[in-house]
Amino acid sequence: MYWKPLLSQPETKSLLFLILSVLVFSLGSLILHSFSPSIFFVYTLICGYITRKLADGRPFIISTYSISSKVIIVTGATSGIGRVAAVELARIGAKVIVGIRGQERAEKIAKLIAREAKVSQERIIGYHLDLSDLSVVKTFAEHILQTEHELSILLNNAATIQYSHSLTAQGFEIHFGTNHLGQFYLTQLLLPLLIKSKARVVNLSSMAHCSIDDKGIDYAFPSSPFHSFHLYSQSKLANIWHTVELNRRYGDRGLTVVSLHPGTIMTELSRELPKIFAYPVKLLFYLVAKTEYQGALTSLYCCLSDHIVSGQFYADVHPALSSPLANDKQLAKECWEFSEKAIKGKNM
Repeated sequence: MYWKPLLSQPETKSLLFLILSVLVFSLGSLILHSFSPSIFFVYTLICGYITRKLADGRPFIISTYSISSKVIIVTGATSGIGRVAAVELARIGAKVIVGIRGQERAEKIAKLIAREAKVSQERIIGYHLDLSDLSVVKTFAEHILQTEHELSILLNNAATIQYSHSLTAQGFEIHFGTNHLGQFYLTQLLLPLLIKSKARVVNLSSMAHCSIDDKGIDYAFPSSPFHSFHLYSQSKLANIWHTVELNRRYGDRGLTVVSLHPGTIMTELSRELPKIFAYPVKLLFYLVAKTEYQGALTSLYCCLSDHIVSGQFYADVHPALSSPLANDKQLAKECWEFSEKAIKGKNM
């Protein structure tokens, strides 16, 4: 585990303050033997407020931007930060294409996003996209290449975390196959249009990548023992390696590519949590995690800011540290080559 990148994050500061507050209260109780209810109430209120404010992170003013000529793809816009990002990008003028599982569902979500953004329905288009099925990814990309002549931003937002072993349609481990290979393949297929448009590719990763040790990704993906967080973390490390190698290969051709940590957010990724953990986790997240809107700000910053540096990792609306492993260019190259071979091996 690489701790240094984590220590500067709002959720870490908030959690540490919460722990310190509990320790101070416990120590005070031991010394004074008791607190009056009013003191306990005021102390809890103040500590809760400070904990929540520490979690908020840096602001980013979106309304100062106008992108009326931009075409943007957002994957995973059904809910959470992807949905927020799609709404906010539409509000400032973009034509937003959302990739969502199921054509009927995609069209329904597109209408809801248009309503939330208060823009015409023509500005939000929903297409079926399932990153766990490379044949669907190919169909989606081919349709984009046929219908769009320009693509300004590809926001690779979609991700999954599963709490039982499962595979993608092509037989890949579900986390690596969906969170990395699906995203990698989509980007590869759209690359001619992205380069032509001198576009920006924004890959959502996570500070979870810091939990992967120097051994890196185990490309055998053993199903036993099954550790969902470890597998998810591997896929998020692969997202950064994808960014590093994509920038090395195409950064000098006008392509801007970045990766980011959106923050710790209670999103739909938590829907698979066992019920026994759901309520305590939600309470903790209410105190120390970002809201979905706050979580979307770094994505929006990476999409819109003129100060973005290609190949960089961002968190909390700012350049951030990633793990030393994530910056290993040789491992990034090897991950790229493995991904290409894996996809070609499925005749894609």
